[in-house]
Amino acid sequence: MEKRNIGVEAINTQLPSNLEQTYASDLKELVKAWSRARVSKGLEDVKSFQENIAEAHHKYSTFQLVSLAHVFETIDTCCDRGISQQVSVSKTISDIDLLMNQLIRSNKVSPDPFLVCSASNKNSRSLGSATLHKTKRIAIIDDERSVGMAMVATLKQLGLDLEYFDSIAAFENTEHETPPKLVLLDVVMPNVSTEEVFEFAARLIEQDIKVISCSSNFSFEARLQAVRAGVNGYAVKPINPYDLLEKITRALQEGSDQTYQIVLLDDQEAMGEFYRAVFSRVNVDFHFFSTAESLLEALEHLQPDLFLLDKVMPSVNGLEVASMIRQESKFDFSPIVFLTADEQLDTKLNVLSHGADDLIAKTTPAPLMLSQIMTRLERAAFIKSFVSKDPLTGVLNHGQIVEAASHQMQMFQRNNSQCTLALIDVDRFKQVNDTHGHAAGDMVLNGIGQMLKAMVRETDYVGRYGGEEFVILFVDCDVQQGYKKLEAIRQQCSQMNFVLDKPEVSVTFSGGLVALEDHESVPLAVSEADRLLYLAKSGGRNQTLFEVPSSAK
Repeated sequence: MEKRNIGVEAINTQLPSNLEQTYASDLKELVKAWSRARVSKGLEDVKSFQENIAEAHHKYSTFQLVSLAHVFETIDTCCDRGISQQVSVSKTISDIDLLMNQLIRSNKVSPDPFLVCSASNKNSRSLGSATLHKTKRIAIIDDERSVGMAMVATLKQLGLDLEYFDSIAAFENTEHETPPKLVLLDVVMPNVSTEEVFEFAARLIEQDIKVISCSSNFSFEARLQAVRAGVNGYAVKPINPYDLLEKITRALQEGSDQTYQIVLLDDQEAMGEFYRAVFSRVNVDFHFFSTAESLLEALEHLQPDLFLLDKVMPSVNGLEVASMIRQESKFDFSPIVFLTADEQLDTKLNVLSHGADDLIAKTTPAPLMLSQIMTRLERAAFIKSFVSKDPLTGVLNHGQIVEAASHQMQMFQRNNSQCTLALIDVDRFKQVNDTHGHAAGDMVLNGIGQMLKAMVRETDYVGRYGGEEFVILFVDCDVQQGYKKLEAIRQQCSQMNFVLDKPEVSVTFSGGLVALEDHESVPLAVSEADRLLYLAKSGGRNQTLFEVPSSAK
């Protein structure tokens, strides 16, 4: 059969005022044509309906209605399969029913989600990784110059590009060649009211500039004003610069182009194609499975951020699959969302009792479903990030960094992906605690953790192994390259002052590096890195040693 080209010929983001009425009329004709095909179950009626779909797709392809185009294209594919008898007519009808119900259901909503121009869709994201926070400009506005300049000095050591202003007026009167990505804004300043400060904050946010409020005033009223202005964080003075760096990193990551991994289990191939098209609009690595067996087998090497499960399938139901997924601790923070045609309350309670997080009707318009899924993904990612971190240093905790190392070993076995494991230990840390107190020691560990995160790539991992020991995983990096990177970090660390109060504290660290793939297990790799670390300590400290890789022996 010759495939018709029903692709988009032009794009027009200006929607006509009578679009809703025109589309509603056209949809009624499509429903009539589909009803004839459903009743007759004849291929000629399916062909006639397919022609109507092609005409509608062509008519609305001049507008950037991507979700509507996805529905039309998937219906067209379903018709092709039925007409060519690749699948039965009854299966074709079942597949198209779900898609037509999406169009019918959404048309009862005002405005119809399928008629929202995709160019203005806030959930649409371009592919690509987020820019590292250390490359983004940050402005500090604080009338206390000593406080502002101290923050500048400390945060610049961690790789941030900062500029100080002593007032809002000074900031506004400066021509910014490159506007800052984030502003640290003092709430209480002379000659300007708190209301005016937050009005200024709201104007910055409208320009897509992140704002973190900095103030000794942490009253209910001030916090409420900050929330209403839409600020991204609230830091209380006196400010720990390393805690502040954590807030800055979090704020700059909000809305970043993080790529999520989603798996869909549905016995209907058409649904897989449809949702693949839907998720192609956002940063999603989408995987479709038509059987529970194939999904569970793939989970040996996949780490989904969210599961979409069909509730009713032959031989095994989605509830049983959800229970099997929840048996594995590595999926504790991965939401399970059911797609079902059954919207009864008892059904929802039943899926929740089996470890699911939500239920979405299959008739939910794709744009609304996409918004629900992306919101749930972002929230789940934040919770997972929060609970996986070491509370003192802000890097991954012991369990998570070991799990990350285990995953990298599996990646090598699968595709020969290299990874360097570095174990570092703060030199003479006991002396820091004994001389300056444990509070100063905690600040040193916190500062090192933030410094390590700031100086590695987003694809690398940093974790606290225990005490004053940290592990860094340099992904896709051989041991010689990892050594050069760790040496740069070591030199940066030796130049830093970790405590602002007098006397200032400076520390160094020693380290050992190994090629992770040269070892049978993570504990053995850590043991060898620890041996090299001990040799570095014995040889005078403030140095790193690496294991000669097996390929060079």
